[in-house]
Amino acid sequence: MNRRVTTILIGGVAGLAVLGGGGAWAFRSVFWKDYSAVVSETADLERRAEAFESGMKGSRAIKVGLRDAGETMLGSQQAVVEHRLRGMLSEIGERNGLQEVVVTHGRPRAVSSPADERGSGISRGFRRLLGDRSDFAVVRGRVQGLGSLEDAVRTLADLRAQPWVHRVEGFTITPKGREGEIFELKADYATIFAPELVEGDRDAPALASPARADVEALAAVVSRAPFRFAEAPVEAPPPPPPPVVVKSDPPAPPPPPYDRWRVTGVLESLEGEGGVEVMLYRTDTGETLNLRVGQSVLGATLRKADGERAWFEKDGMLVVLRAGETLDRARPAESVHSDAAGTG
Repeated sequence: MNRRVTTILIGGVAGLAVLGGGGAWAFRSVFWKDYSAVVSETADLERRAEAFESGMKGSRAIKVGLRDAGETMLGSQQAVVEHRLRGMLSEIGERNGLQEVVVTHGRPRAVSSPADERGSGISRGFRRLLGDRSDFAVVRGRVQGLGSLEDAVRTLADLRAQPWVHRVEGFTITPKGREGEIFELKADYATIFAPELVEGDRDAPALASPARADVEALAAVVSRAPFRFAEAPVEAPPPPPPPVVVKSDPPAPPPPPYDRWRVTGVLESLEGEGGVEVMLYRTDTGETLNLRVGQSVLGATLRKADGERAWFEKDGMLVVLRAGETLDRARPAESVHSDAAGTG
């Protein structure tokens, strides 16, 4: 190999060495720093997560708390939990006097960790690790029915007393009917569903009794009758005005009983002038009376009679009636003066 070839080879090797050294320096300068920081942060997060889980598993207090929480749950299977919810809530309503009890519920819904929420103070990387995990689920529903106000508040106290009703989320009590004696209760509840915390299959828990303090507090609410409208105060009526004395004329005397005297016949006689008599009969007493011209009965004066007719003067008027008629049936004839003129 001549000197020229040797020089070229040495120069090429040197050039490659320089190129390789420059590329490595550029890689370290541009990429290696960020890459190392990411790897270091990831390793630190993994160590912190492992330490957190290890601490959780090793904490006796947490284990006892989880065990106690599991004992308040209705079961490890969704179908069992839903069946017990319907049956036990219906029994609570019915044993407190509610009618037409209806129990509804939804499907279990997973509850995310509060550490995964923004503003929790946990770093975003750690929240990413917790993002796909949920500790438990919640079954929410409603129990409703009709009864007295006392029945409704007793049912509320009973719901609060059950350890498996983990929260009463709200309720309404609405008066029904015109009398205001029937009320509709609607109570929204929530129960936790976490199968991994329930140890095996167990029987449904017995219903608990409400605390005495709750019963007394709710009884005080019932005694105040909060749904009864306030009655306006009744004001005493003003004293009556003094009676007004009205002087009235004495009642008019009753009219003469003309309707009780009936003309029964006319008798003509040849003895002297005016030899005629009219026979009268009183219907209510059976009394009889014979009148001659110029004689009167009840203020009616006989003026003349002829055949079956008799003329009487009543109240300044000449009236006539036939045999068989009572004096009240007399009809106007002509004035006394015209009659006297006609007979003169």
